[in-house]
Amino acid sequence: MKYIVLSATLLALFFAPLGGVFIGADFGQAQAQKSQREKPQKPKTRRSEVLDKAAFQRIEQSQTLLGEEKYLEAFAPLQAILDSERFKPYEKAVAIQTMGFIYAAQGDYPKTIETFERAVATGHLPPRVVSDLTYNLAQLYLADGQGQKSLRLLESWFAGLESEPGADPYALRAQIYLGMDNLSAAEKDIRLALSKAETPKQQWTRILLSVLLQQERYQEARPILEKAVERWPGVKTFWQQLTAVYYDANDEKLAFVAQQAMHVQAMLTSSKELSSMAQLYLYHDVPIKAAQVLQSGMDAGVIEKTEKNYELLAQSYRHAREWKASIAPLTLAAEKSDKGKFHEQLAQSHLQDEQWAKAEAALEKALAKGKLDKEADTWLLLGIARVRTQKYDAAIKAFRKAGDDDDIAKDAFRWIRSIERRLAEERDAKAERKADG
Repeated sequence: MKYIVLSATLLALFFAPLGGVFIGADFGQAQAQKSQREKPQKPKTRRSEVLDKAAFQRIEQSQTLLGEEKYLEAFAPLQAILDSERFKPYEKAVAIQTMGFIYAAQGDYPKTIETFERAVATGHLPPRVVSDLTYNLAQLYLADGQGQKSLRLLESWFAGLESEPGADPYALRAQIYLGMDNLSAAEKDIRLALSKAETPKQQWTRILLSVLLQQERYQEARPILEKAVERWPGVKTFWQQLTAVYYDANDEKLAFVAQQAMHVQAMLTSSKELSSMAQLYLYHDVPIKAAQVLQSGMDAGVIEKTEKNYELLAQSYRHAREWKASIAPLTLAAEKSDKGKFHEQLAQSHLQDEQWAKAEAALEKALAKGKLDKEADTWLLLGIARVRTQKYDAAIKAFRKAGDDDDIAKDAFRWIRSIERRLAEERDAKAERKADG
């Protein structure tokens, strides 16, 4: 799993201080969200250059337009600085650097890279600004998928430091190493970053987990994931990974709890996810919850109305002993299927509800469609339904069909003998009434 710097956050990291350049309050406010890393101190022996009034006004105008997202207009004041001989090389370098910010705001990373490199190449920016741009370029190259260049620039940035940096640069380098599949180096840097931070960033935790999971170090990943879901309970990926780790450890109950947490937080949205959740509820003997998940999902059009899902819904209702509720999904499943099993299940629900005639009709359809797991059982049920509707001759025929199977022949012929006794009793009673009359 590889992580790339996101465009939405990358721009915020670009707005680093420009040495001794005063850049205006509005632009400074846009730079508030910056890296936690410690910046190298500007050499005291070199006096910071400043913009003259005309250059300052043009750059401030450009920054205002940038803040208003008027990107094309924002270039004009900067180009005016570059085209005029009156401005100093330092002022032109700052104008080029600001152009880089405009490209970055538009998400044009190749142009941002080109422009920042051009600004550095002027040789007229203060060392601290060059250091910041080098760090920014390392991020940009990573976002652009150029890990090797990103690493070279970051190593150059590290080499120029006069003091130990904070956590962010190590996390950035860990991300680069991860993208290059250098898992050992990535782990070393990300653990160092985490040790320097009072509160771990979510992205850093992702990097460490990626290292561990790629190496199948699931037991090491487990406590990290358990802390992650506590700290960021709304992150689906962490719950999914934790579920997988629990299953790997054969902790089915904990895996089920983790999946329930995702369901409760409405993280499961696809038909496959929701139907799988219903299967889990059924597996863990919570059939009514399985039925509720499926029924509400189908009613909302989120779960696909397939033969398989109708069967699962009916099965859930039947396990919950909600026989009447199972009839509708079984009927729909039966209509979609070329197999007789759904008509047989439908008949069983009718039998539980003592709807003998409906059960008989469903069993006849089941036998007509065929492809039953055990046809003899279906004949036996049909015989019972016909007994209940007092169709004794037809019931005997069904029981004889069932009797062809050795496993249930005993039950089938017991029913036949019961019917014959009943018929004989009825004949005797009729004869007695006739004799008495």
